[in-house]
Amino acid sequence: MSASGTGATASRGRSRAAGRSGRRRSSRPLVVSAFGTRPQLIKLSTLWELLEGSFRSVLIDSGQHYDYEMAGTFYSGGGLRKPDVHLGIKRDTAAGQVAGIADALDRAFKKLRPDALITFGDTSTTAGAALAGAYHNIPVAHVEAGLRSFSLDSAEEKNRIVADHLATWRFCPTSTSITNLRREGLTVGNYGVGDVLYESFCRMGANRMDTELLAHFGVTPGEYYFVTSHRAETVDDPIRLKRLVGIVKSLDRRTIFAVHPRTRKNLIANRLWSSLSRHSRLVLTKPLDHARTLTLVRNARAVLTDSGGVQREACWARTPCLTLRDRTEWIETVTCGANRIVDLDQDGVRVALRRPFRIKPAPDRYFRMRDPSRRIVERLRADLS
Repeated sequence: MSASGTGATASRGRSRAAGRSGRRRSSRPLVVSAFGTRPQLIKLSTLWELLEGSFRSVLIDSGQHYDYEMAGTFYSGGGLRKPDVHLGIKRDTAAGQVAGIADALDRAFKKLRPDALITFGDTSTTAGAALAGAYHNIPVAHVEAGLRSFSLDSAEEKNRIVADHLATWRFCPTSTSITNLRREGLTVGNYGVGDVLYESFCRMGANRMDTELLAHFGVTPGEYYFVTSHRAETVDDPIRLKRLVGIVKSLDRRTIFAVHPRTRKNLIANRLWSSLSRHSRLVLTKPLDHARTLTLVRNARAVLTDSGGVQREACWARTPCLTLRDRTEWIETVTCGANRIVDLDQDGVRVALRRPFRIKPAPDRYFRMRDPSRRIVERLRADLS
């Protein structure tokens, strides 16, 4: 495992844990995993069984993805047990969610007194958990650390920075993410472990539902587009949302659009839903579970998305991807030829789809590392023992 300043981090993690939990020194450390969105559930699903084999494990769901279609179905079919604590945080502004999550976790930590806290990715739950953990002097592990879009207009960028600068362990998925942290002066506690999403991707593999699912949507492999979009900067801005609709309606092949609840709400509010629903080449569907989403990504002619997770999954599946933003945190998908940044430019989308994709394996040694969960748990076990 690649690491920076391993000894200092180990000492800091052990001293904080011992100082808070002297009466539990002879028992296994208590580790809390905080999550609240479907991408975080997917990342946790590769990790939680290893955590529970080494620690006393508590799973806390913030409730950030309040829609059952986005999160609730994961417990019934995603290979993850139900959480021990549900905070019940509902929709709010980004700042309101962060504050609510931090406050609810503050109360939970007073009772639990965990030895370590794990948080994932770049959501309101990520930042709220990191803040609450830091105020309780709980060592924080940030999984998927060091990613940067270099745009503070993005709520996700703020959440990443907060979590990284409060973390004791920063578990990085790429070489670039480690470099980003070092540029910010974070030189101790950075660990190149790989991407837990790739671990999940490999576990899923191709499956028997492919033929049935494609038939359900009336498509054949390589002859349709798959679209997702959920980011606030796309779907909360009426002008950009209208551009998204224009792109989707302009596509020259049958298109499956998996519509996030937030996106659907805004499409209806801006009177754009009916024109999409009547479009002859377009299939609108509710969000799909992870396995079905991967099936559609693997078999698509191309994917159009603003999701960082879908960008990587398309890259690993060698499916061409167009990113509907003006930047990406996952530059490895661009440098290997799998991803093109087009923003919400209809002409740019048309040109990008006409040009052949020449996809090569990503050269980053962490990007396709197969066992990040084991590396994360081994690091935590060494530092908390």
